[in-house]
Amino acid sequence: MTADRWAQAVRHQLGIGRLLPLGDARDGAWIAERAAEAVLRSAASDVPGVRLDALRVAVADPAETAEPAVPAPPSALPPGPLRVTAEFAATASQ
Repeated sequence: MTADRWAQAVRHQLGIGRLLPLGDARDGAWIAERAAEAVLRSAASDVPGVRLDALRVAVADPAETAEPAVPAPPSALPPGPLRVTAEFAATASQ
């Protein structure tokens, strides 16, 4: 098993998900998908009557991705704009 596959297996076991680009290609930084999800869920929990369900993060436009300044970690999305898609439920209030 290669080092990249080992790293992917460890991330899978830890449940941190993929690595998302943080900043632009020059920054060479990534954040765990699970950490980004926690921040988004926390922000949604501050809105009364809203429950955040499924949350997905993907590359917004593959044509707009860039080569990172440093080699990307295994399972990392390439630097570029991301699209966050969320399913939520909300209750009506007066």
